[in-house]
Amino acid sequence: MERVTNEVQRQSETTALPRATIYSLFSQLLSSPHELKPLSLTSDISFEGLPFDFNVSEMIDNYIKYDHDELRLRYSGLFEVGDDGPPVPIREDLFLAQPAKLREDIVRFYDYFGYQLDEEFQWQMDHLSIELEFMHFLIIGELRSDNDKLSFQLGQYDFLEKHLINWVPPFLKKLSTLDESDIYTKIVIELEEFLLKDQFWQKETISHKDVAGG
Repeated sequence: MERVTNEVQRQSETTALPRATIYSLFSQLLSSPHELKPLSLTSDISFEGLPFDFNVSEMIDNYIKYDHDELRLRYSGLFEVGDDGPPVPIREDLFLAQPAKLREDIVRFYDYFGYQLDEEFQWQMDHLSIELEFMHFLIIGELRSDNDKLSFQLGQYDFLEKHLINWVPPFLKKLSTLDESDIYTKIVIELEEFLLKDQFWQKETISHKDVAGG
């Protein structure tokens, strides 16, 4: 059996850019505010062409109310510091207690598609922000590729299922038990909803073809 995508249903020329934009948005929101300048965000970002219903305006409105120094404190307190390590590791490998072959699988994905990280970020290749940015990279690859479009499409679905969907829901559950009102918890609530909708939509655009049967 061979996997193929229904291009009429997928409509990459229309759907890819808004999907990539949202993945990039979440990547930035969940990056360490110690490493990034304050984000310039507005709640009127257009996601025209998105193939499913999703709105992040309220989340962005809530985020931009926070002082950048306060965001740094909240981020560090949740994801970066603690007597026994961070309360909620924001790296897949650490959050899942370092399962065998996980990092190797991520490296295979990155290498296969030519996704290169700066040397300073290679030690945290499993950081949630980087995994979301990789999804953005794959979607842009789908949009721009002429000969390898299917590979980028299947790469998105496989990486989403094997990695993001595998750990973001329990990551959110742990965050919610600590502080369900925290701005970062609210961001991850929206992220989980988006990932599940994107997973369902992608699955609907992919089918199996019996090569032997023609």
